[in-house]
Amino acid sequence: MAADVSKHLERAKRFLEKNRVEDAIQAYLAVLDEAPQHQEATQALGDLYARQDKPERAAVYYGVLFDLLVEPKDETKAVAIYNRFLRAGYGHQPPERIARYAFLLQRQNHADEAIQHYTQAAERFAAAGREEDALFCWERIAQLDPENLARQLRLAEAAERMGKNALAARAFLRTGQLASASGAAADALHLLGRAHKLAPQERSVALLYAQANLQAGNAVRAASLLEAFASTESDAAFLGTYGDALMRSGRLELARDVLDKLSREKSEGTTQLFELADRYVAAGQDQKATELLLTLKRRMFASKRQNDFVALMDGIGSKYPHSQTILEFWASIHSELNRESQYFEVLIKLFDVYLTSGNIARAAESLERLVDIDAYDYRNQERLELLRGRVDDAYLKRVGSRLTKGGTSAPARATHTPAQNVPSPPPTSEEGRHVQALEDLIVQTEIFLQYSLQKKALERLQKIAAMYPGEEERNARLSNLYQMANWWPQGAPKPKKEPAAAAATPLVEAQAAITGKTGIYSAETLRDLSKISEINQKIFRQQTPRAMLNTAVTEVGTYLQATRALAVVGAAGRPPEMAAEFCASGVKAAPGAQVVLLLAHLEKAEPDELGALIVQAAEGSILRDLRLNTALGVTISDKETQMPAGMLIVAHAEEHKWRPNEAYFLQAIGDQMMMSVSHTRLRSLVRRMGVSDERTGLLSRSSYQSCLLAEADRARTQGTPLSLAILQIDRGGELLRQQGESPLEKFLEQLARSLQPIVRQNDVPVKYTSWSLAFILPDTALAGAQNLADKLRRAASGLRPPWDSTQITLSAGIVEAVAKNEYDNEDIVTDLINRAEFSIEEARKRGGDTVVALETPKL
Repeated sequence: MAADVSKHLERAKRFLEKNRVEDAIQAYLAVLDEAPQHQEATQALGDLYARQDKPERAAVYYGVLFDLLVEPKDETKAVAIYNRFLRAGYGHQPPERIARYAFLLQRQNHADEAIQHYTQAAERFAAAGREEDALFCWERIAQLDPENLARQLRLAEAAERMGKNALAARAFLRTGQLASASGAAADALHLLGRAHKLAPQERSVALLYAQANLQAGNAVRAASLLEAFASTESDAAFLGTYGDALMRSGRLELARDVLDKLSREKSEGTTQLFELADRYVAAGQDQKATELLLTLKRRMFASKRQNDFVALMDGIGSKYPHSQTILEFWASIHSELNRESQYFEVLIKLFDVYLTSGNIARAAESLERLVDIDAYDYRNQERLELLRGRVDDAYLKRVGSRLTKGGTSAPARATHTPAQNVPSPPPTSEEGRHVQALEDLIVQTEIFLQYSLQKKALERLQKIAAMYPGEEERNARLSNLYQMANWWPQGAPKPKKEPAAAAATPLVEAQAAITGKTGIYSAETLRDLSKISEINQKIFRQQTPRAMLNTAVTEVGTYLQATRALAVVGAAGRPPEMAAEFCASGVKAAPGAQVVLLLAHLEKAEPDELGALIVQAAEGSILRDLRLNTALGVTISDKETQMPAGMLIVAHAEEHKWRPNEAYFLQAIGDQMMMSVSHTRLRSLVRRMGVSDERTGLLSRSSYQSCLLAEADRARTQGTPLSLAILQIDRGGELLRQQGESPLEKFLEQLARSLQPIVRQNDVPVKYTSWSLAFILPDTALAGAQNLADKLRRAASGLRPPWDSTQITLSAGIVEAVAKNEYDNEDIVTDLINRAEFSIEEARKRGGDTVVALETPKL
């Protein structure tokens, strides 16, 4: 037989050489008679019929060749044959062949083309009544395009017709999910209902159908769907949905049992329990709501989640302002946490409720607490009037006297206006309450200005202007208050400044303006004090001594509108170690030699009563060379040695009369600048001297406490925050035992390298243990430290350990230092270390992959 095949092949080739195509075709047909699966003859016949422009006959043999290539899995060649000869329309292809081609495309990840050909095959199978084969194609299409609702629905309906209930239920379930995701809630409910009808015993189908019913408002139906599975279920999603369904269907007691189980076993469902308490109150069961809230309070306070509890409790309390039981519980929470402003607002609501219900004794008690918290609130007088005739006169006199003292007394600094011999209206009249309210607002504003709380003072002044328009024209005290704050109501004329009645010495002026001992703060002084705080914050944020000097001179020179400003660091009588200069627009920087001469000139000047060094330009002086008319300088001393360590200078090209405030302003900025420079140098020295870990390059654990002590001292001195964050690999101790020290050290080294670009230069990273890093964060409050911890965890999320391809998780513990007056640096650091250890232990108890930020204890 093989000899005959070879003979026929030789004859076919000779015929082709002579261009006898018909004879060649007959020879190849003879080959197929002897060997029906002969690929060469099959392909040759397809090619020859194509040459003769007989596409139908060519398609027959190309189709056979495609089938032959698929069987031995010569997929690439089979796809090429189909693409070249069969796909272009050579005859009518059977659905089996189209489905095989679609399968090959699927294996080659050509999903769109595969879907197209599976669809074509399925339609031909369906037309031929071959439902099983059509269903196979629809199932393949659904797998390739799982997000297409129409294709999933077509599979589901086809499977349902054929009695394939499991497949149909899965497909209906998927269509329901897609409909729900697209916002078509009604369609989702219908489709999930069809899935549940086909597979009522499937827990996942019942859960999704119940959720759809719950969303549609049919809570009773949702609860009945899940009830059959409830006894054996412990999944959080199931318990949460079942609890919601019971709660919304009015079965509150059973809902409480389910949600309580969810909270105890899974630490979830807190928000739903608060919603349950809400529904208890709405149903008139205030006592049960309070019992539930008390249970939640104990749990959440034990896990240090007081803020979360208060936020959720505020939502319930504000929703039911007439429920005495809820308001009393709400008030007790704020009282326990010493949140006076919130406690005050709840007490106001309680007072109204007690008064409305006729409980005068409790109303009177509430008013006394309100007066204890804020005797300046103008509404207290109105509340007292509401109690008149219902309480005894002794109570009215006692509380009334406290209101009078709180509402009319003002600090001594505010007694600068001459007393007016105008009788005040009685406080019980409408006019009296009007005057009392204005008096309270004025006193509050004066207090805010005294403590440089400019923003709050402006809020009070805007309120006064809105409530009492034009009052400043009649009230000299209010007019002076507007002038102190350098703010006037819109449209009101500003008064002209009157010259001082008598000259005062610079020292007296400065003391009056700065300390307020002989009068009130001037608006100019308030602006200077505010600017000092702003500039100091900018200096603190700089990471190098040179940047601190540049920031100081730029801010000082700009604020004082100086021609030049200089900051130098170095001992007196020697060239400066470091200097920075600010020059106004169009002014060239001074050469180093002239800076040295200017310093020498100022050092020879006699300091005034405030210690300021003032020099004027004279013929041949260095000021003339620098084109300056006058200069003011202050000497900056080193905090440790109390010796001169630098100077801050401002100068004007035009004639200028120096004010005492300017000397104080320079001295305050200069002292803070020197302190920041000293601490930054000390921090760098500690880093250089600290023993570094060989692998990570970070400071070793031996430097941990010394760095914390240095930063705690700096934080106390400058009044800035200090935080500590510990970042640890979850299950680090277990990984150390399983993998050994070397792989874990290698991964920690990789982790340290990836995190170092994120931390600031001022931050001090330390290798804490074999699986954790500590970050000492100067000038950083708790919120800032938490933001940094989140960034560090995100940056580390892409790292993979060398022993496994799975991703590891990290936890962080964050605390802020507590600077009590009675604490030494050692006490602050000990407390900080202990709370940091507690926070990281708390993260471990929560299962890891979390951030625990412990609130700073109340002082």
